[in-house]
Amino acid sequence: MDAEGDDRTDMSLRRERAVIAAQASSEPADCLLLNSSVHRKDKTMVYILQTLQRLENKFDTLYVSKPSTPGSNVDWGAVQSGTRPPGVNGTLGASNESHVSSDSEVRPGARIGSQSSFPPDVLRTYQHLTVAHKVLLWPSIYLHILNSGIAVASDLQYVLQEGTPWFIHLELHKHPKTLPWDTDMRTYPMPSSTGEMRAGFIGLTPENVRRMSDAYFSTFNILFPILDRQMFLEDILEPVLRNGFADCDPQGCLVLLVLALGQTAIDGVYGSPISIIEGNPSGLRGGTAERPPGLNLFNEARRRMGFIMHQCTLENVQIHLLESAYYEACARHMDFWRATVAASTSCQILIKCESIDWSTPRADLIKRAYWACMLSEDMYHLELDLSQTGIHTLEDQVPLPYFHGSESNYGNPSDEKSHCQYHFLAMIALRRLVARIHESIHCSSNATAELSEDYGGPPVHVIKELARQLESWRSLLPRPLQWSDNDKTEFPNMGSASRQGTDSLFSMDQGSVPINHRDNLDIMTAQLRTQFYYARFMIYRPFVYKALHFPELMTEEDQICCALAIQSACLWPLILAPPKNKKRLVPHLFTWTQNFVGILLILRMTTENECLKKICNERVNRKDLEQTTTLMLEWIQDIKQVDGIAEWSWKMLGPLYSRHG
Repeated sequence: MDAEGDDRTDMSLRRERAVIAAQASSEPADCLLLNSSVHRKDKTMVYILQTLQRLENKFDTLYVSKPSTPGSNVDWGAVQSGTRPPGVNGTLGASNESHVSSDSEVRPGARIGSQSSFPPDVLRTYQHLTVAHKVLLWPSIYLHILNSGIAVASDLQYVLQEGTPWFIHLELHKHPKTLPWDTDMRTYPMPSSTGEMRAGFIGLTPENVRRMSDAYFSTFNILFPILDRQMFLEDILEPVLRNGFADCDPQGCLVLLVLALGQTAIDGVYGSPISIIEGNPSGLRGGTAERPPGLNLFNEARRRMGFIMHQCTLENVQIHLLESAYYEACARHMDFWRATVAASTSCQILIKCESIDWSTPRADLIKRAYWACMLSEDMYHLELDLSQTGIHTLEDQVPLPYFHGSESNYGNPSDEKSHCQYHFLAMIALRRLVARIHESIHCSSNATAELSEDYGGPPVHVIKELARQLESWRSLLPRPLQWSDNDKTEFPNMGSASRQGTDSLFSMDQGSVPINHRDNLDIMTAQLRTQFYYARFMIYRPFVYKALHFPELMTEEDQICCALAIQSACLWPLILAPPKNKKRLVPHLFTWTQNFVGILLILRMTTENECLKKICNERVNRKDLEQTTTLMLEWIQDIKQVDGIAEWSWKMLGPLYSRHG
């Protein structure tokens, strides 16, 4: 009976993993099934992949066709390239290549409600702005900021001229120097049979090393599982502790980075807040704004990186990924980008130049590293418009990870292990859909190039298909990852073992006692659910634009979609406790800062614009709007201590919401 039960459990896990793999992959089914013997035996996988391919073909057909909506008083297909404000000719030193406007903005000659005198330069630089930053230049929001009389309103002229690069200058100005280097760890010499100079660190006792290693593998490595715990302990950590650290040893560098991140994870939960703002402890815990936790260990790793930077090995890719994770935990976004670029570049060379047997445990680590690079690169490209390295061109060549030998990472192979692995695979699948949303609705240069010049509203046919795909992604998640809109703050369905004496996983306030859920459950769950609501908000955001600028064209269905966009932006799990109180553990901090600013500007208009106000009063929970506004303002006010873009944004948002500090 036990054997039969194990077989059923294994088959169940296999089916759930196959569903996520199907969503994440664009490879033909026959190719993907060659990745492992498990896949070759799973006929369900073939069916799912073939179904996905048919759906993608359907989407591609919808995407290039011009729709018609009988009985509509507008041309629903009109999402036109080459968007410029009324009366604008030419560009501001930019390429003449046309771009689809974000959210179906106003076309030349179109009316902007009663705002026909809108400044002509506003929409010209859309091709320089990311989707999150474009909200600043929506005519109604732009004019509201100008009319508010706040000091930073004059900075919008630089946004008009430079686009997103202007925001990057803010970040560079915030951190003109590197992290402090003047830390010291006492060492003692260790004997070496090879004649190398090796040393041990006095503070790294076996107990401290175990504590920091455990902290890393239960936090950062849960979200991005680039290391296998057992392999790290046996093949890397034990030899390094036994033989000592050398200057040109990549294994020693890996150990130091893992320990630095482990210390960051511990202090990021239990450490003292770096400040108290209006009576609220900062969510940045441990160390200070300029001296983050684990800095002494990170500096020892930095001193060794110069000796191994020329290598393009798996260890080199892992080192740069760990380096990037540390920088982002410190809100050093530009350093995070540079380290991610180094990881992606090395990973490309490794994959292109090495003959890889994808069925081996080492190759599985290469897969994990590759997809971790992809997730990070997509984020900074979409939110900061920083250049891609080209690693995405290998997407069809690199299979999804199968987590060989990972059973030892978790106490229960069928529970915690599968939950964390499914989370990583689900994020990969969702990444692809988010990229498609940006491309097809907000950024594409040719998808609707032949449609009408006049404003025609959001591309309803594309929006409906993307919304259907997004809901399909959620419905096909393994049961432990699934949730509904009504229980987005609740614990995932993993049994009572994951609960800690509370009915909800997320809340407005957790009190003064730090909460550290097992295996980073709160951050992991918040990341997945927040990314979903971010995607849904981006799908329906064009209807918010229409409500602000063309209220007379709003239909009943438009109002429903507009309300859904606003509701999708409310109470994201990441802005709730516990995640908001341990921001050093939140991945891709810069992503959320950019989007919170845009959302707060939109929420401000729900009290200023009559059409949007009416829609929200009738269809959106007003308490959710108020709580979301409070939480996002608190987030920006907190993170501005270490984030240049947030610092500037607070100078705008504070006065708009009559808050200062």
